[in-house]
Amino acid sequence: MVQGFAAGYFAWDLLASAEDVDVHGWGAVFHAASALIVSMMGFRPFVNYYGVNLILYELSTPFLNIHWWLDKLGMTGSTLQLVNAIALLTTFAGSRLVWGTYQNYCMYKDIWRAVQHPGELPVPSWLALAYLASTTFLSGLNLYWFGKMIQAVSKRFQGPKEGNDKKTR
Repeated sequence: MVQGFAAGYFAWDLLASAEDVDVHGWGAVFHAASALIVSMMGFRPFVNYYGVNLILYELSTPFLNIHWWLDKLGMTGSTLQLVNAIALLTTFAGSRLVWGTYQNYCMYKDIWRAVQHPGELPVPSWLALAYLASTTFLSGLNLYWFGKMIQAVSKRFQGPKEGNDKKTR
């Protein structure tokens, strides 16, 4: 059931991102497409254990949405946004970079074993390659986005720059 909700969400996300690519960027479109591919493959008897585990990547999404809403409500740079930013960066790093990287490593090992030692149901090469390519792309995108998030949060909460004083003498 969780896998079904994830697939539905990423199908919607793909359509919404593609419709407003000028707002969300191509990274969001590729993220939605890759995540949809991964979540749809979880319905096959192939790495479905990892399909549900990889949904834990999304633990940071509520904090991202709260961060966005705080900007829209004119609360940029507020204490509430700072607390939310800390929660966002912590859950993003923990769920996507640490947990996700570990789960990818375990999944890569299992896929390698399945391809090298096919049993009664051999793994089609296209399926293994599609899953590996999608999850590797998503991991790279997560690293990129984490750097961008740190830059954005730092920019919101740093003090005024020297030389920008507009004191009159």
